[in-house]
Amino acid sequence: MTDPLPRAMWIVPHTHWDREWYEPHDVFRARLVSMLDSLLTMLEREPGYRFTLDGQSAAIDDYLEIRPEETDRVRAAVARGQLALGPFQILLDEFCCDGETIVRNLEHGIASARRLGGEMRVGYLPDMFGHAAQTPQILRGFGIADASLWRGVPAAVDRHAFLWEGLDGSAVRVEYLWDGYGSALKLFEPLEKLPELVDAYVRENAGWFGGEDVAGWFGTDHMAPRADLVQILRAYDGEVELRIGTVADVIAARDHSPAALASLPVVRGELRSHARGNLLPGVFSIRTDLKAAMAAAERALTTGERLDAFVGGPSRTAFFERGWGLVIESTAHDSVTGCGVDSTADEVESRLKVAAQTAAGAIDIALAPLGSAAQEGAVAVFNQSAFRRPVQAELVLEADRAGLPANVQLLKSLPTVIGDETVSTSDLPKIVRRIHGQELFGKHIRSWTWEGDELVFTVADHTAGDFDLAGFVAVLTRKSAEGERLFRVVTQVPPTSRVLVAGEADGLSAVALDARAAAAPSHPVAARGTALDNGLVRVEVASDGGVTVEDLRSGVALSDALRIVDDGDRGDSYNYGPVDGPVTAAESVEVVTVEEGPLRGRILIRRGYRLPVGIDATDRSRRADETTLQLVETLLELRAGEPFVRVDVTLTNHVRDHRLRVLVPTLGSGLTGSTSVGQYGATARGRDAEGGWGEFPLPTFPATRSITAGGVGVLLDKLVEYEIVDGGAGPDQIALTALRSVGMMSVNVHPLRDEPAGSQFEVPGAQYLGRRTRLAFAIDLDGERIVQHADQFRFTPVTAPGRGGEPPVPGVALRTEGRVALESLRRVPGGVEARFVNYADTPQPLRVAAEGTWVPTDLTGAAVGGPVDPWSLEVGAGRIITLRREF
Repeated sequence: MTDPLPRAMWIVPHTHWDREWYEPHDVFRARLVSMLDSLLTMLEREPGYRFTLDGQSAAIDDYLEIRPEETDRVRAAVARGQLALGPFQILLDEFCCDGETIVRNLEHGIASARRLGGEMRVGYLPDMFGHAAQTPQILRGFGIADASLWRGVPAAVDRHAFLWEGLDGSAVRVEYLWDGYGSALKLFEPLEKLPELVDAYVRENAGWFGGEDVAGWFGTDHMAPRADLVQILRAYDGEVELRIGTVADVIAARDHSPAALASLPVVRGELRSHARGNLLPGVFSIRTDLKAAMAAAERALTTGERLDAFVGGPSRTAFFERGWGLVIESTAHDSVTGCGVDSTADEVESRLKVAAQTAAGAIDIALAPLGSAAQEGAVAVFNQSAFRRPVQAELVLEADRAGLPANVQLLKSLPTVIGDETVSTSDLPKIVRRIHGQELFGKHIRSWTWEGDELVFTVADHTAGDFDLAGFVAVLTRKSAEGERLFRVVTQVPPTSRVLVAGEADGLSAVALDARAAAAPSHPVAARGTALDNGLVRVEVASDGGVTVEDLRSGVALSDALRIVDDGDRGDSYNYGPVDGPVTAAESVEVVTVEEGPLRGRILIRRGYRLPVGIDATDRSRRADETTLQLVETLLELRAGEPFVRVDVTLTNHVRDHRLRVLVPTLGSGLTGSTSVGQYGATARGRDAEGGWGEFPLPTFPATRSITAGGVGVLLDKLVEYEIVDGGAGPDQIALTALRSVGMMSVNVHPLRDEPAGSQFEVPGAQYLGRRTRLAFAIDLDGERIVQHADQFRFTPVTAPGRGGEPPVPGVALRTEGRVALESLRRVPGGVEARFVNYADTPQPLRVAAEGTWVPTDLTGAAVGGPVDPWSLEVGAGRIITLRREF
């Protein structure tokens, strides 16, 4: 028995407002202001009109920044139910930022919408390039039980609604936009045939709705509302009833009974199917500096908030809120993705750098009290990770190589002369003008001598004795009176050395590192030729640049690692476009041991590759005949006490239209899949992606924290595109994209995509010519502790120069000794908030040692139970939990 044809249809007027894309933000904002001016008048004139402002609050915030006098009109439209705002601050790309950024996005968006009357209680995500596995759990954390989206849904879903589960089982009901967010865009063309067009639309789509009211989205990118829509619907006399509503109106009318929800298909985890919409996965590998800037800003803000909670005192929250706001702005799915024009990318990168700088300023202020945790000449190190870890810091010591204390590593003997000039008698007064009290050239004057025609200052970083400025001026005056002649003026420092010092730090703690009292490191690094060994891991480089990594505890080893593969790319910022002719062989190889331990060992591999300069100008299916030498440097680093090898690949790009990847071998062949960590979840993926629409499903995937495949872990510090590729006669390889350079935002004809993803704009900046590119990662063969190691790799401890005194009493003492990771720690009104994630697929005890009374909350801060013991609390598989401690 077939379902009866629906007798009613919802029309959902909306605009999809890309805040920045093929024009920068403020160009689009001028159009937005004009559009919303008209919309407010339209809503007042037609009480029956409803309009959804794209599920984000940023659009109305941008408008009111220019039109603050219209605030009351906006509030009135929201109060009448005519204008739907939020709940997101901005329509983000869920894979190009971290999980906490998604939380803050909703937090900011809901707060903004509530200032204007309230938010739409639907996670509306119409145009994201796929959806992260934990988005349902995050939405549920804000009390949002519904979502509406388009891309990424698997082909098995064949109706307009399904249940989408996060990794912990949290579920939201999804109103599925299988035909995109402009499904009813042509419904009124031609207008005189509207009844027939409506009937045809209903008949064509009825199978998706199972007898429920049909819904059609009437809007598209930057589309202004149709002024006569209500009049058209009023005059319409067809058999199917037409209703106008917001996204929230449509979803509120759906059946949410337990029986109805139980009848829906269930999809668990991330949505990355190409079945009914392009995913455009090339955005993960384009403009890699934007991804690095995003990660750097997130790390800086996370570090700053944790430090602020640790040291207590005056709150620096306002700085962090500003920084998060800039990060959130940059997460838009045409912003950090890099698929806009060059001016947009430049603005996004600048915004993210300002966010990081804002955090850095607050960190500097918060670090000052920590200086008392170390004596003068030492350094205080703050470990922002909640896991215990080895820490290292660089210091400048007043000693030459022979005078260095034990258990430090010499990095560089520093110059002793920092100023050497010849001045005439008449210029001697400028010497006095340089001196400020006891300071000269940023250092303290220890002594001075003036013998004959040579004046010598000895300066140092720390005060030692008193400098008699008046006595010096008296001598200078006497010398000046002796007549015009030349003097040599030398400013020198005692023999000094830049050294590395190491220690251990508990989770979320400050520790003093003093080179004069450094303990012998556990598992020191030894260098033997072009090999490094710390007793845990051994890494060796062959003369041809091939790398062997061995876990000395298990005996597991990878051979011939870190090969480079360079492919041509005739695609665009949205999709890689393959071209025959990969380059894999280096023309030249140089291997140099840079540092020999005992705290840090480094080996530099410098390889030269003869690469085509671009795509052939007359035949884009092949690479150019002309070639150029492309240098690629790979720095291997092994630290005392660390069971993984750090890898830093850098190049200054000289080639157009290509993709350069680094290969990490696994321990097996014929692998069925991989697992990557990011956005507060660990996602298991197969080797292939599901296709079915107009885009070839390349099995390249995003990862933010780590990748595991075939017994090998790769630790990351930013979003990286990866693919599991066939290793031929050897094991399968994890291919990491270091660089993808193209010259077009979108191309009309693409080898792997049926239709354009946007307009065909040139983007020469996306070629990254002359730009230095960096891919940092680590190889980890200890799969049991990859969460801890990823945290260790992600965070570089921050330092403050020692100044002596009493160590500060921590505002919050907290450390993690289990497998559940601390993800956010911040001050909130009246207390502190800590957020944790269990990335394991089994329940885990929290194992957090913390003082005070802690209460679980949802993501809004509302308590969801009584006090708990953070040590023994069980955290479900894939679960995000939030605890608050009141002061």
